[in-house]
Amino acid sequence: MYPLGDVVALRLGPKPACLVNGPEPLRQVLISDAARYDKGFQFDQLRGLIGDGVGTSGGAKHRRQRRLMRPAFDHEHVEGYVAVMARCAAQIVADWRQAPRIDAGREMRRLAMTAITRAMFEAADDEPGGDGSGSAAVDEVLASLPILLGGVGRRALLPLAVLNKAPTPGNLRFDRACAGLHAMADRMIADHRSRQVSAAHRTASDGPSLLSTLLAAVDDEEGGGMTDAQAHDEIMTVLLAGTETSAGTLAWTLHVLSRDLDLQRAVQRETAAVLAGRTPTAADLSTLPLTRRVVSEVLRYYPPSWILGRRPIQDVQIAGVPVPAGTQVLLNFYGLHHDPAAYPEPDRFDPDRWLDPDPEAIRGHYLPFGLGPHACVGEGFAWSLILTTVSTIASHYTVKPAPGSVVKPVARTTLHPGVVPLVLEPLT
Repeated sequence: MYPLGDVVALRLGPKPACLVNGPEPLRQVLISDAARYDKGFQFDQLRGLIGDGVGTSGGAKHRRQRRLMRPAFDHEHVEGYVAVMARCAAQIVADWRQAPRIDAGREMRRLAMTAITRAMFEAADDEPGGDGSGSAAVDEVLASLPILLGGVGRRALLPLAVLNKAPTPGNLRFDRACAGLHAMADRMIADHRSRQVSAAHRTASDGPSLLSTLLAAVDDEEGGGMTDAQAHDEIMTVLLAGTETSAGTLAWTLHVLSRDLDLQRAVQRETAAVLAGRTPTAADLSTLPLTRRVVSEVLRYYPPSWILGRRPIQDVQIAGVPVPAGTQVLLNFYGLHHDPAAYPEPDRFDPDRWLDPDPEAIRGHYLPFGLGPHACVGEGFAWSLILTTVSTIASHYTVKPAPGSVVKPVARTTLHPGVVPLVLEPLT
């Protein structure tokens, strides 16, 4: 199936590594042998930047944090965040009225940052009569997060961490942005703890914010909730991981639609029939089957987690191949998503392959949000944000590629597009 085999030895600078291919070896690493691995050097770097949240922790701490995170991302709460997402999507399409041409990569990052930050802070903290602290947090994130996102991917993949300490202008900007976001997270937690916002102070339309739900969570196995330090790390994790993956998928989706006008018109007809010019609600998102298939195929074709790191904490075997403790293991998600054994003509973009997929054929071959105990806890949130945004844009604009533009994948911690120049044509 894989010409070089299930396990391929290689090196990352001075460090031994191996590339793992195929669904069964990946399942072995991520599920059956998950306790025999930590997350590897990429997450060592990220842990120093964003803390030890659910995205970077392991073992018992990860299991407890995941239990505490789960209520904030359950179906009921995600439905409540859709109103925030819809307002942010409506604002960005309004902003485009005076912008006949955009960079979809930059704009979708701006949209994702805004929506995730407002869902995190504003629903509970900036209702009528609030003190505006949620809006201040949004402003802080929008100013600092682009700088942090621009440096995180490079630092996570850089084998020589000492280079990050050099007093270069880029490193100094990164350090200031990182310090600013950490301070903002601490202020928001302290503010919430001091005011103890009650359900009576929230509007029915907004409901609780992500932050208020996190701070109210109680571990159903061990009791107790999040400490302020734990909540801090989860805020940083959600802001960074949620923004980068959602923004990349949205930009790829607009890129794909711009290159296939027939498909884009079909999506526009579907959104027009369902939304009839209004902003989407949570109930609408289950009535957009073509739009969902398009996004499903984007996630297959351009998987956000194109490669994932693990590191055995003891000597292991993967698919019968001995792998010493400390070896950097790279899990080839991109290869799974382009495996012809599961996807005929895998390099052809085809949303119709999701009309009636064979669950056995794609079992283990479709992992856009990971697999096993470390799978993304925010999958439902990401789907809601992506569908809300795509349907809103499709209701207002036709997007076309700017003449002569070439869009290339950029492979860092996620697989995202570089610049995505698009021409906007308002729908009449």
